[in-house]
Amino acid sequence: MYYNFLMVTTDKKISDQIILYSIIISHHTYIFLFIISLPVMILNAPWYISVPLFSWFLNAAIGQGWICPWTALENKYRKKVGMPTIDTFVKHYYIKPYIRYKVRNKYKEKIN
Repeated sequence: MYYNFLMVTTDKKISDQIILYSIIISHHTYIFLFIISLPVMILNAPWYISVPLFSWFLNAAIGQGWICPWTALENKYRKKVGMPTIDTFVKHYYIKPYIRYKVRNKYKEKIN
C-alpha cells in the first residue's frame, strides 16, 4: 500500500515536471516571436497601438512592478516540483546567464 502511494506521488511529480518544461519552452517561444514582431508592429501599426504594447512588453520583461501571467504559472509548477521560484523570466533565463558568462570570461582572462 505504501509503495503505491510513492508511485502515485512520483508519477504526479513527473507530470508536473513535464508541464513545467512545456511552460518554459512555450514562454521562450512566445518571447522570441514577440521580439521578432516588435519591429513589424512599430513600422506597420499606428503609434497609439505600438507604444502601449512595446511599453507593456518592456514592463513584463524587466519590470518589477507586476508579474507576467506565464511567469506566475511557471512559479506555480516550480513550487509543485520543488524548484525555487523566479522573479522575472528574462532576468532569470537571459540576463543572469549572460552576467555569469561575462564574469567567467574575465576570471579566465586573469588566470591566463
